[in-house]
Amino acid sequence: MDYKQAIQYLERLRGAGINLRLENITYLLDKLGNPQESLKCLHVAGTNGKGSVCAMISSILQNEGFRTGLYTSPHLECFRERIRVNNKLISERELASHVAELKPFIEEMRNKPLGEPSFFEAVTALAFLYFSRMKVDYAVIETGLGGRLDATNVINPLVSVVTNVSMDHSEYLGGSIEELAFEKAAIIKENGILVTAADDRRALDVLLMECQKKNAKHVLVADTSILRIYSNTQGSEFDYRGVYGIHRSLFIPLLGDHQLINAATAISAVEVLKDYEIRISQDAIKEGLSNVKWPGRLEIVGERPFIVLDGAHNPSGFKQLKKSLTELFTYWRLYLVVAVSSGKDYQQMIAEIASSVDLAVVTGLRDMDHVDPGLLAGEFIGCGRGVVKAGDMFKALDYALSKAGEEDLVCVTGSLYGVAEAMRYLKK
Repeated sequence: MDYKQAIQYLERLRGAGINLRLENITYLLDKLGNPQESLKCLHVAGTNGKGSVCAMISSILQNEGFRTGLYTSPHLECFRERIRVNNKLISERELASHVAELKPFIEEMRNKPLGEPSFFEAVTALAFLYFSRMKVDYAVIETGLGGRLDATNVINPLVSVVTNVSMDHSEYLGGSIEELAFEKAAIIKENGILVTAADDRRALDVLLMECQKKNAKHVLVADTSILRIYSNTQGSEFDYRGVYGIHRSLFIPLLGDHQLINAATAISAVEVLKDYEIRISQDAIKEGLSNVKWPGRLEIVGERPFIVLDGAHNPSGFKQLKKSLTELFTYWRLYLVVAVSSGKDYQQMIAEIASSVDLAVVTGLRDMDHVDPGLLAGEFIGCGRGVVKAGDMFKALDYALSKAGEEDLVCVTGSLYGVAEAMRYLKK
């Protein structure tokens, strides 16, 4: 099996849909010898920011000299982005050999009542197997959906992180903040440690109750512990009063105030490793944050006009995007290129940002189910905004860039899958 065949085989598993249960992943990992049991993990869930927090934690641990695995989703340009060791992507050869190893067990499952694993379950098992064989010191694991029945929730992490809780994926996780928090709280383990920046009292009550039930320590990350020194289109400098001391003159190249709270969450997550006699130096924290890279999150990919890519995909993400665009950029007109995955609260997303938009260019997604562009257009029109429908992301960007002047800003948002398509267009 070569790399192309391996990817094709995994992609065919998308037909199994989303399996919110642990039986499949448990069976598959058991067949592989339970590689996850050898891993020391930090497990990260949350509605927004979990990928950024994972990238920051991984970068800090690497700068301390630890061999660090990082598992995130989705990918933007290359499938191999999902599985890394010390920020080096799994090779095509390694990925193909691991898929070949999984294949007989997947085929075996297909003929059992369990049925075949989902795409995400298979990739999660592959990541655990790879990290175990690479003998990583630590693995930073991002949940896929929720937490309680997510395929990653078979690990016993040193630290569980819940970045925040707001409405998203309600068709799978529940229609209230409390229900969503309950799903994410399940990554907290007996006698473990929770680090959270959740600021909704309803969510926080659920998380703290779970800590009490499981005798888990908790650390609350508050924006009042952060002193922003400056923020601009290069990044932010700030001080943070952490768990065990004050961190001064930290810099992160990721844009937006929300990345300050993400950085504080990452710092707290590595600080509490001290409870396991694992000490992370202030130098490693400072260097790790200053070197972190996480594309597609308020990323500037062009100037005159500004071209910004942001994977905001729910109402709270759009609210933060509006704030960041307003505070960090000076521009004449905002052209918003929008494609939204199916199942998202696109009405509220658009309501959060519409007042800042001069012209919306709406489109669909090439390889994913998406909200009909006509519905997106109707929402913008209802908010009194100008709108144009485009056949695909390439045509949408063609149009927006043809209209934008040097003093304008073009922002692609609504879905990380749309951001990925925009990246392909810009490389073309």
